[in-house]
Amino acid sequence: MVAKADDLILFVMVVEAGTFSKVAEQLNLTNSVVSKRIARLERELNTQLLYRTTRKLSLTDAGKTFYGKARLAKLAVQEAEDAITGYSKDVRGTIKLTMPVVSARLVLSEALAQFCHDYPNVNVELTVNNRLVNIIEQGYDLAIRTAHLEDSTLVAQRLIDSDWVVCASPEYLKNNGTPKIPQELSEHSCLIYKYEGAGSEQWSFKEDGKEYFVQLKGRFRSNNLNSLSQAALSHFGIAYLPKALVHEDLVAGRLVSILTGKTAKDLGIYAVYPKTRQPDKKLKLLVEYFRKAYQDKKEYFK
Repeated sequence: MVAKADDLILFVMVVEAGTFSKVAEQLNLTNSVVSKRIARLERELNTQLLYRTTRKLSLTDAGKTFYGKARLAKLAVQEAEDAITGYSKDVRGTIKLTMPVVSARLVLSEALAQFCHDYPNVNVELTVNNRLVNIIEQGYDLAIRTAHLEDSTLVAQRLIDSDWVVCASPEYLKNNGTPKIPQELSEHSCLIYKYEGAGSEQWSFKEDGKEYFVQLKGRFRSNNLNSLSQAALSHFGIAYLPKALVHEDLVAGRLVSILTGKTAKDLGIYAVYPKTRQPDKKLKLLVEYFRKAYQDKKEYFK
């Protein structure tokens, strides 16, 4: 027996929500109806897809395999609906997106709020973190990424370039001296960005168009850029940070940019979506809102 398409889509929604109750609320159904439809799907497939406990749902091995395929089917249905929506002036649907912390705070949360105000029939599911998520496996429609992009399964639109600066507080430099060349950083307390359990203890610089790296030492490491900027403001050391994060501190004189003209770290900020997820009208509109938001604050980034 062939599984019903609406039960297949319901299964994907349950997996992504993590509970029957959330899906029941979204679809204005009862918990028992959602549970019975998932049970019907399992009978039709002659296999168990979910482990059920009083606290949570989890996928069986068969469920994991089925979810990967079922999610693609759900996306295909969504794209078909989006294609029809494109012929209408009405913009509606759901956008699931993820963005990094600095961009969210400085630029994108306000732009997203304005977008939602302008298009009241669009629902948004936003995740804010610096973790590099697999947008295909986790079902994201859009990701904002600050990175060198190499993944051939993704389509990327550059929104702006983001420079990084080496900086410290005036008090730290007064007490410890100002490095004149990058190699002198080895004599200073450096604030090191450690992300996803990794991160480099070398910083990149350039001379005569060629990039090179300087080995660091320091007692303060963090996977949070805001923590590093606060440590720099507290006169604890020298940091290598996105200019956008510390722009206002640089303008106010709370931090001082050093080794200018020698830094080599600059990353593009991109709107990224899977090749299988062609951008529809609402997605294109949102990306343009983001592009304008970055350009309105471009002095923060370059």
